[in-house]
Parts: sequence; structure tokens; C-alpha cells
Amino acid sequence: MTIDRKTHISAQVGEYAIPPLKDMLVLGKQAPIGCIAMRRAIELLITATYAHIEIEDDVISDILVRQHLLKRVSRDGLIDFVLTHVKPMMGADEIMHAELNIKVFLSEGM
Repeated sequence: MTIDRKTHISAQVGEYAIPPLKDMLVLGKQAPIGCIAMRRAIELLITATYAHIEIEDDVISDILVRQHLLKRVSRDGLIDFVLTHVKPMMGADEIMHAELNIKVFLSEGM
């Protein structure tokens, strides 16, 4: 009896981005690395300042977000966005990375 065996490998390869974090990390309650360790690692790799937001939730424990983004969106607005849109896609043992696109529209009547 002859057995045919085929193997196929497919990969997308790109340059590793430094820093590995752009805008926001959402840490699950059972993530393999805690918020304090993640913050220390980020401080070693990135010069930007990140705000730490603790969450009282059954899945999410913390949000790390670029400090300057909180000038464009309120802390409560960001928490609501994460709980509404990110939480349903993640487990308590995960860390989710997000690039945020925040647009602010201004108008002034004279």
C-alpha cells in the first residue's frame, strides 16, 4: 500500500514593528502577562506615555491606551467602546491590540 503525503505551508511575512503597540491594549482578567509587567515592557520599548485604565468586569481587567488619545475621547467613552465592541470578541485569557482611528469634528458659528 502506498500512502501519499502532501504538506503545504503558507505564511505572510513582514517586518516586525517597533514599537509592537500603537494605540491600545485590552488585557483579559486571566491574561498570561499582567498589567504591571506589560507597562514595564512598554516603557522599555516605547517613548510615548500610556494611560492605565482599570476595569471592573468579568472578562477585561485593564486598558492601556496612549495618553494623548484621551484628549480626543473621554475615558468613559473609551471604556464604553471597549466593553461594547472589543469585549464580545475576546476571552479572559487574551490580550487584544487595537489601532484606534479617532476623528473629532469641530464647527464654530459666528
